[in-house]
Amino acid sequence: MAEGFTPSSSRMKDHSNLQNPSAFVESQIRSAPAERRIQHCLTWKKQQCTRSTQLFAEVASSLETTVQCLDAACTKLTTEKNSIVKVCKVKPAISEDKSRRLGLVVTQSVSKGDALLSIPYKDMELTTDLALQTFAGILPDKYDGWTGDTGLIALALLNELAQSSGEAGVPVKDRVPMVKKFLQTWVASLPSPVDDDKSQYPLLWSEEDQEILQSSSTSKIYRILDDIEEDAIWLEENVFAKDRAKFPETVNLDGVSVPCFSLAGFTWAMAMVQSRSFFLDKTLRLIPFLDMVNHADDAEEIRSGTMGTFGTIKGAVLVAGKSYKAGEEVFCSYGPKSAIDYLIEHGFVPDQCWRTKVSELTFELDPEDRFYDDKLDILEFETYDSAPMDPTQSFDLVAAPGQDGEPDPSLVQFMRLCYLGGTDAFLLESIFRKDVWGFMSMPVSEQNEMKVVNAISEACETALKEFDECPDKEGPEICQRVRDSERAALDKTLSFLKREKEALDLKEYYQERRLKDLGLDSDWSPEDEMMGEDMDLGYGQTRAPGG
Repeated sequence: MAEGFTPSSSRMKDHSNLQNPSAFVESQIRSAPAERRIQHCLTWKKQQCTRSTQLFAEVASSLETTVQCLDAACTKLTTEKNSIVKVCKVKPAISEDKSRRLGLVVTQSVSKGDALLSIPYKDMELTTDLALQTFAGILPDKYDGWTGDTGLIALALLNELAQSSGEAGVPVKDRVPMVKKFLQTWVASLPSPVDDDKSQYPLLWSEEDQEILQSSSTSKIYRILDDIEEDAIWLEENVFAKDRAKFPETVNLDGVSVPCFSLAGFTWAMAMVQSRSFFLDKTLRLIPFLDMVNHADDAEEIRSGTMGTFGTIKGAVLVAGKSYKAGEEVFCSYGPKSAIDYLIEHGFVPDQCWRTKVSELTFELDPEDRFYDDKLDILEFETYDSAPMDPTQSFDLVAAPGQDGEPDPSLVQFMRLCYLGGTDAFLLESIFRKDVWGFMSMPVSEQNEMKVVNAISEACETALKEFDECPDKEGPEICQRVRDSERAALDKTLSFLKREKEALDLKEYYQERRLKDLGLDSDWSPEDEMMGEDMDLGYGQTRAPGG
């Protein structure tokens, strides 16, 4: 407190429980002389800086301890007999970018293309198969949560958290002691569910910030949060609550009580799995140790590969995208994603995402459509053999340099089927069933095409209106950037659709194409009749092609 400025005891008592100390300080000094206000502000800011410095020092010290423990655990994985990790030229370290906490640095000079870290799948990874095996007899045989594979791996992560704390959780079969010890160290190194700073992960943001993000993108975070809540409630009622000794709401980790088998714990686990998993060999995998590598736009993606003496063991491989000197942090690419996908899944947006503007729109086949069953049958059985389509589909609208804003052809194809009806409904007859999806790749009729253009345009306009209603300069700054990026994609698509609408009469539609295929597209004239009389027609032929 500045010298000469002592608030009354009653005022101190009134504000002893004030949640916002900075607001209290500002309210108190308004009545003080200018010199005292200045002195008081300087003193208060100095105290805040000192507190921030102390907090940073505590965090840095904690991270240094974490790195030491991780390094020791990783060394055992690579040097002991029957080592798990097959290739290792990296080690854990504190990232140069403080917002990333930890990363991996190379232990020796390496060249572009060198394998830096190779880890077999089966020994340490968290996957849906591991979750289903671990919870066999606990989860229903055909358990299928709203959160999908990510939710199952999140459940496996919570089990690792419970196992690390002591006696809780479900023991994982056939796990060697070396891996078990490493996973305990790894779990302790993850961002804590009770950290004060949750700004990196939108799933853990405050409700106010999540509301701003909800209005800043066509990809709705509320959908994800609703799915998480639905699964967490079901699991709590049908699994966790039935055996709280095995599935406690909280566990003690290094002397700190953290949420575990609860909504808060499940949400935290979902954030961890989304941000740290890789999709390899058609499977989502969370691979401890490998999950510590940070992103760079120009780096290589994690790839699948073979390893071992005879090259018969499948696993994940981190490859150097450039040459590195010993001690430099190594990176990988998390792959091509939109800005909102990076933000929700990883908590940041790389520079490459701002260069290509992307907005996602979702459309659904109308359940009230009189031809709903026919169209659903086409989507399920007559689209793509390996991946039948659901009646609800999401598509990206893209605005990039050199592109004119044309919507994804798959979006237009889907929408043509959705609006197929009237005089075009004959295409839904069984005789066309095998071909109708292919027909939708080209314009069907001017009426159908008009409905498609209008529907996509209205969806764009609705999204833009919602963006306009979102207050500027509120919530995290990155929400404004996401909003501006998606607005550019929507505007670009709208401009294309307006031009498209004006040229609908110039398109060639199904009936015209069909007539052309049959040679019946030319106008009849007497000269054609006379010409036909002189032509040599084959046996059984009564009309010359085109005549």
